[in-house]
Amino acid sequence: MLAYILRRLILIIPTLLGIMTINFFVIQIVPGGPVEQMIAQLSGDAVEATARFASSGTGEAMGENRNRQS
Repeated sequence: MLAYILRRLILIIPTLLGIMTINFFVIQIVPGGPVEQMIAQLSGDAVEATARFASSGTGEAMGENRNRQS
């Protein structure tokens, strides 16, 4: 029984290395990568927010502009 447990524990190492290798290559093959996809999603919102900020004309935070207008 001890031999079986030791063998299984030793086999964990190549199994995890194989899983990590496959995961690495799958992530590298996907076009754009996960970070670029997140940036692309956020940049659409960021561009819209930047346009609103620039159109306020004062260069101050939008919350401060709202307080002055109301």
